Amino acid sequence: MPNHAFLLVFMPTQLLRWLTSLITSSPIHVLQVVPSLSRSAGVSQFVHNMSLGIDEHRVVFDYLHHATLNGKPLRDCTYDQELIAHGSRVYTVSFASAGLGQFIKEVEEFFVKHGREYDIVHCHMPNSAFCVLREAKRAGIEHRVLHSHLNSSSDNVLHRVRNAPLIAWGKRYATDGVACSDESGRYLFGNKPFAVMKNGIVLSNYAYDDSSNASLRAELCIGNSDPVIGSVGRFVKQKNFEFGVKVFAELKRSIPNVKWVILGAGDGMDRVRAIAKELGVNESVVMPGVRVDVARFYSLFDVFFMPSLYEGLPVSAVEAQASGLRCVFSTGVPEESDITGVSRFVGLNEPYAVWASALADAMSVGRDSGAVEKLTSAGYSAAANAKKLMEFYEGLVAQR
Repeated sequence: MPNHAFLLVFMPTQLLRWLTSLITSSPIHVLQVVPSLSRSAGVSQFVHNMSLGIDEHRVVFDYLHHATLNGKPLRDCTYDQELIAHGSRVYTVSFASAGLGQFIKEVEEFFVKHGREYDIVHCHMPNSAFCVLREAKRAGIEHRVLHSHLNSSSDNVLHRVRNAPLIAWGKRYATDGVACSDESGRYLFGNKPFAVMKNGIVLSNYAYDDSSNASLRAELCIGNSDPVIGSVGRFVKQKNFEFGVKVFAELKRSIPNVKWVILGAGDGMDRVRAIAKELGVNESVVMPGVRVDVARFYSLFDVFFMPSLYEGLPVSAVEAQASGLRCVFSTGVPEESDITGVSRFVGLNEPYAVWASALADAMSVGRDSGAVEKLTSAGYSAAANAKKLMEFYEGLVAQR
């Protein structure tokens, strides 16, 4: 994979813009290829946050995702209509897991029809890059970016075995690599070069707000003095909420009025409910589903809980820290996720009591008042990362 990322470091911004202006008088057109545009998915949150800071005179985004089946959407509460209203085009193909052959056929047809419209394809789906980036190359798209958002391809051993050759095949068609963290980059690209684009957010949206705390407690029937553990994520095996319920049941032994609020949706929701009922804590586990007002919930939470089997650098972890929350992560979450320096990492093989103690300790300390300054200094604002991403794209196009 050619090392184009070095241009970001050594070529001044003004020179990049000047060179780009010589090459093209129109904005750079980028196709963002994502699994979905669900508001509960980290990848879609990333591209949405970047879209908020993009200068449309310089860069324009369109989107392609596969969260549809038989013409019907597979996800509720998405960014699709918001992005369309903003002027972007959103295209869909059939869900790959429901029929790989149909997915490949529709991707091929898409690039035959639309491929010439794009200067860059930015693929956020390493498992599908073998098809997406291959067809982008066939369509004559010179710049094909592969983005790593995780430090594993699956929580299932057989799926990892299946994915390995597909990912290796896909990387052959990538001209440039991007990752959300050093660890996720090393996982996908090894010793080959890649650029790090941090999961920047609009930090001011996550400031603690008393009124949000009070109104959400009233809405969800949570007492004013009840401590609240918070989690945000899809109900899939990777997020490990089944393990989390057992930790929560242990914590409830010492803090009877504690509540656990989990924002998200997915096939695993019923299983988590069943385990909570078996353990006698179902009345204290609150699942509001996918919400458009996720930012408000961080004011409700007293601690952020992420027992994931693996992650890249989760957007929700950045959001939680922007609200000043202490976080309790599993060791499956990269250490880079502790941006504010006040998080706790616990091994998944540790007893539930150790986890419960870590959560109780984090709740007792309170919020980190200097969190926003730390995140800003570390480069986690959406504006800073949108600027960096635009310069990255301009650096690619300037090479033509």
